[in-house]
Amino acid sequence: MPSTKNVTRGGRRRVLLGLAGAAAATATTKTWGASSGPFTIKKASLLQRKPGITHEEFAKHWAEIHAPMAIGIPGIGRYTLTIIKQTSPRKNMPTYDGLQVDGIAEQWFRSQADYEAYLSSPQTKRLRDDGATFIGRQIDFLAEEKVIIAT
Repeated sequence: MPSTKNVTRGGRRRVLLGLAGAAAATATTKTWGASSGPFTIKKASLLQRKPGITHEEFAKHWAEIHAPMAIGIPGIGRYTLTIIKQTSPRKNMPTYDGLQVDGIAEQWFRSQADYEAYLSSPQTKRLRDDGATFIGRQIDFLAEEKVIIAT
């Protein structure tokens, strides 16, 4: 561990202010209501694996088989997978009893027409049919995204 014996209070403060200034110069800060870019619709889905499937099997199927099926589906502007590695409930709040989330899928659409094209596509039906093979529970949220900090 580095020693701070020879660092004065003023010197330490200048370093910290310099680091803060450098961080501010490299980040673009948005405020509430800032544009989320070209996307107007976001769908976020909490996913739980089917009973009898391990978390690792779920994640592997989702990333290697299921997700590539989304490529080329009409209307999707962006698609991300978030594979849960660990949970940490807050100690000062009640928890969701029995809630198990193995992953969070997020899809973005540029317009209502794009979202409707996605919903009516035969490729979307194939994606959902595959999802039924490894997803046990799912809840979808259509949401408005508010970008606070973008880099």
